Amino acid sequence: MAKEIGPLGKALYEFAEDGACVIHDPETPRHWYNYLWNDLGYCAQVSQTGHGRNTYLNEKADMCMLNRDAARYVYLRDEESGSCWNIGQAPLCESVEDYRCTHAISQTTLKSSKDGIRAEWRIFVPADLTGECWTLWLENRSDSPRMFSVFPTVSFSLDGFSHPRYYEMYRSVETGFDESLNGIYCRSAHPFAPHKRYNGYLASSEPVFAYDGDLTAFCGTLSTRTETDAASTALYQRPKRLLSGENCADSDGALFIPGAVLQHKLTLLPGERKEIRLVFGVAESLAEARQNAAHYTDESAQTDALRRAEARYREKYAGLSVHTPDAKLNTIMNAWVKKQVDFCIVGKKGVRDNLQIAVALLNYRPEKAKAEILECLRHQFKDGHAVLTWYPYDDTRYSDQPFWIIWAVCQLIKETGDRTILDLPIQWQDGGEATVLEHVKAAVMRLLDDRGRNGLVRIFFADWNDALNLPSEEEAESVMLSEQFCLALRELEQLMCWLGDEDYAAFCRRAYEDMKAVINRSAWDGGWYCRALAETENIGSKDSSGSKIYLNAQTWAVLGDVVESDKLSALLKAVDGMERDFGFPLNDPPYQGYDPMAGRMSGMLPGLFENGGVYCHASAFKLLMDCKLGRGDDALRTLKKIMPDSEKNPSSHSGAEPYVFTNCYSTHPKYYGRSYQSWTTGTSAWSLRGLYEGILGVKRDYEGLRIEPAFPADWECARLTRRFRGADYAITYRRTRKPGITVDGEAIQSNYLPDFRDGKKHLVEVTL
Repeated sequence: MAKEIGPLGKALYEFAEDGACVIHDPETPRHWYNYLWNDLGYCAQVSQTGHGRNTYLNEKADMCMLNRDAARYVYLRDEESGSCWNIGQAPLCESVEDYRCTHAISQTTLKSSKDGIRAEWRIFVPADLTGECWTLWLENRSDSPRMFSVFPTVSFSLDGFSHPRYYEMYRSVETGFDESLNGIYCRSAHPFAPHKRYNGYLASSEPVFAYDGDLTAFCGTLSTRTETDAASTALYQRPKRLLSGENCADSDGALFIPGAVLQHKLTLLPGERKEIRLVFGVAESLAEARQNAAHYTDESAQTDALRRAEARYREKYAGLSVHTPDAKLNTIMNAWVKKQVDFCIVGKKGVRDNLQIAVALLNYRPEKAKAEILECLRHQFKDGHAVLTWYPYDDTRYSDQPFWIIWAVCQLIKETGDRTILDLPIQWQDGGEATVLEHVKAAVMRLLDDRGRNGLVRIFFADWNDALNLPSEEEAESVMLSEQFCLALRELEQLMCWLGDEDYAAFCRRAYEDMKAVINRSAWDGGWYCRALAETENIGSKDSSGSKIYLNAQTWAVLGDVVESDKLSALLKAVDGMERDFGFPLNDPPYQGYDPMAGRMSGMLPGLFENGGVYCHASAFKLLMDCKLGRGDDALRTLKKIMPDSEKNPSSHSGAEPYVFTNCYSTHPKYYGRSYQSWTTGTSAWSLRGLYEGILGVKRDYEGLRIEPAFPADWECARLTRRFRGADYAITYRRTRKPGITVDGEAIQSNYLPDFRDGKKHLVEVTL
């Protein structure tokens, strides 16, 4: 695919045929990361220079941060000339030639050349190792023998959990070289560590000439900094022993700066190529580390582990794919967005966040999604509300958790068609257990009981927008959440009808009609809906001080079937008027200064984050709104605006990786178009749903898949594959004069596809 040209006229990146992102310049606007992980809880963050942090999270969400300051480096030194460099150019920042970083779904590989030495570094995470495998290839492309040293280097932290004051992890660790390991082992003796896997190691396949377990010995005392309570960390730009031509000091370490530097001395003849295999990870014991090192530094074992890791990624994402007239959209949606959604729950333990991600996962990993939804229910209290996060634990009273519970469970039953899930016993956060359906009904009662003086659901500390806080208005009500509750009641009514419980279905219908009427009576502001109602002042009103209109109150009025027909055109005019080059701002105009009626969001600079920034997650809500209204062209335009490396906001400007969605773009003039956080954002989940469930209209339902596309006018054809209840549906969309749907060559009279459940592939043609 076409390359983007960076600010210096160099090709910044391009996509390979398999969707991998090939980066041609290490000086990207900021670090462009890949994430590699397995189901054991190990996760490696890898930048385009190779550095990044590594974490392990056990089944109880007890974190171990393996390396401090994201230190993962490989240094090289020519022993004759003294020249030093890194394969990925940083942190020494000595220039290299022929640089290339390939971020693929299952691995990251860096390549570069310097002074006739070609070096390559591959990193991947095996399926059954709480660690990662490195492979280094070094080739002499010069005309004479070359002697040089290779210094794989990491730091150790092994922290990440709560402990009493003065029990910081660095007081409890020591490093030492172990000959059986052929590497450095960092042992933790922390008395409050929540599990045994707080020991780190770096091991190699090749003889170690010298080593350092104390990073002060390698970096030098002038290349360290001392932090609070005397905890020192290394600075890696100028390691003293590397640059002075000295060998490692064979140092062991305790306290302060534990790490691992393994010095390998190599002599390569002209044309000779050498391979070094390393393992970096956490273990319960030295014996386990030795066993892992012996296995994974073996060439055939490492090759087999990579093959299985690649197969695992393919298997996870094989059930969903798309082909549209837009090549870039295909690359993002077929390779990267599925991985990004999948990654969002790695280390993320929040009810609201994980439920949204899980509903997107239902499209291609239904069993994983089911497990996540049931896990979220375990963190719901008997009174129906739920914690914000269970790692770290935070039970601040956010008001919207019950909505996501109702909605996600309904989506789960639609996907599986398995009503027995509703009878599963699930624990409460505060003790005891109840069925899934009882959890859902408790969430309904929570939202009903939380209604305020106008009859809408109170906002408490916050709803979906964490930064909209009304601390002085305890009775303030959330219009957005009340609209979401309408959607939940509609969904639950449909579920109850399917189950045959007409009484509860009627109860949901009455509650929905009541809430809808209250919203339209109390929250309609003449041209749009207010965002929140308070006694002092309504938020998001034309009469509000500061910001006048909020996007979410409009999009969810449509998604929740709240907006009345005579109000719809005004609402859409208001929403369309908010459009920017790269999406839709959360609120408009931004607050110009702190307003206690808006809370934290107004304390930010105008245009940053929630204060008038283009919050891509909210723009994706708008994308689904467009699809619900049949506005396919608007939906596609919105999706392409918030996609990475968009036409009017390329990655060379925004700073975001060109292959994953970001949470927000700034509208502040001094940071205009720049992004903040990528990878862990619900934008990915809602954008995936926006394409597959919205634009292409493949919607799960209790009776099967329902086809209801919002097809863009410029598209003549598209293809989609979707695995549903064990069967594969290969769907082709075409424009003809005679609309209809055929399945395996036979016309069907409705837009519901047969629920085959036969493990076979079925051909579907949708003519528009």
